[in-house]
Amino acid sequence: MITDRIAQDQNTVLKALQTQGWILLRGHDYNVDSFSTLMNTLCQSLTYDPARENINKHAQKVDAGTHPVGLHIENGNTPMPPDVIAFYSELSASKGSQTTLCDGHAVYEALPADLKTLFTQPIRISRYLPKNIWQNYVATATGHLKDMDKLSLEDLKTFIDSSSSETLTHFIEPQSDGGIRYTLQVPAIRTDNLSNLPAFANTLLGPSFNYEKPEFTLANGKPVSPETMNQLTQICEAYTQEIAWQDSDVLVIDNKRVMHGRREIQVPLNERKLYIAMGLGLTTSTSA
Repeated sequence: MITDRIAQDQNTVLKALQTQGWILLRGHDYNVDSFSTLMNTLCQSLTYDPARENINKHAQKVDAGTHPVGLHIENGNTPMPPDVIAFYSELSASKGSQTTLCDGHAVYEALPADLKTLFTQPIRISRYLPKNIWQNYVATATGHLKDMDKLSLEDLKTFIDSSSSETLTHFIEPQSDGGIRYTLQVPAIRTDNLSNLPAFANTLLGPSFNYEKPEFTLANGKPVSPETMNQLTQICEAYTQEIAWQDSDVLVIDNKRVMHGRREIQVPLNERKLYIAMGLGLTTSTSA
């Protein structure tokens, strides 16, 4: 029965997340519905990206062009990044499109002392968001989709204040078009979900396909230099591996430990169908 298989996979996933921070489920004949059920089983609640297209109530389409995507944690530029993310490949690209995985704990251990000290302090993220995006984000996160157009800046500030203990400070600057420019202070080094291990897990090397590219500022008030970015890229690449997708694969990732990215897609986009689900709060008790 499908429920028995998902219960078994829940146990397998939790063990893998605790030891290595990710797991690939292959040959389990998942579809969009069973993929959604698995994530509902693993997580206490699911979250969504307002810039993505929904496939069903729980899963969204991954669409970030064809270019390579740098390493990042999902929604790491927001006040409430998911704890766990999962990808389901309904149709796998025949060439390219490998997902990259980088163990942030291994990177943390490999950081030279000066970088480890530097990134132990929070970093600041600043960027612009259009009105429809921030309203959709808050409405989805709070379950007020019907009232999305009525959400005000006060609602946004209240949400940010209550959404995450990791967000140390925030600043919202209203724009004349109804959009906002926001600043968040977030950790560059996080603690994973199940093992309490420190991990270099952030969005410094990541993409901004659906959003304006953010500006990053270090705790010392300086921007991240190109030299530091090159050094981080080299360290992270040493601990990066690739997943070459097969149809019906499911990949589950601890978003507080493992960064992910993507190699270039070398086929037309209609020859690849990849979906994502994101969740908060792992459900660690299992029925199997």
